[in-house]
Amino acid sequence: MTTQEIADRLVSLCRRGQNALAQVELYDDNIESIESHTNRHKRTKGICKVQRKTAIFFELAHEIHHSEISDPLVAGNHFCIKISVDVTLRGLGRLQLEEICIYHVKDEKIVKEEFFYSPSLV
Repeated sequence: MTTQEIADRLVSLCRRGQNALAQVELYDDNIESIESHTNRHKRTKGICKVQRKTAIFFELAHEIHHSEISDPLVAGNHFCIKISVDVTLRGLGRLQLEEICIYHVKDEKIVKEEFFYSPSLV
């Protein structure tokens, strides 16, 4: 798969709420995930740990009122998307989040993801 095809597939699955399937299908076993907004999970390495981190977010999401994922913008072996979410998180209340997600592709797998949020969740 090309970087464009991987990007399109990720967006398609995530728009349908199939984030876990996207990780199984598209992520490398040694995926590195970087959260720029927090020290708690700032750098996570390995598919099992990344899957758990994602599961924790969805466990904390009491209700997702609305979400929107942009079409991907691809450059070489990188792509980015913008995610906007109106979500109520347990213990934090309702938040409007905007996030830029940058992905790095190698050997037809996503090997690194990096997230930049507004507002910061510090």
